Amino acid sequence: NDPSVTIQFDSDTKAAEKQRKMAYADAAKNGYLVGASHLAFPGLGHLSKGGGNGYTWVPLNYSSLK
Repeated sequence: NDPSVTIQFDSDTKAAEKQRKMAYADAAKNGYLVGASHLAFPGLGHLSKGGGNGYTWVPLNYSSLK
């Protein structure tokens, strides 16, 4: 996942990119549990810093929550 990618629904692409970069970095650094739409169940996981400007989505292992 590259936070510099923007889409037509971002009304201000530069501000959206800046905000995503800050949010992704904060979530990865602090290990926050992230909820995201348009992802397979459970849609919860963590971000870890990948190579370059990207991040890796690490889905929550919900089978271990029983």
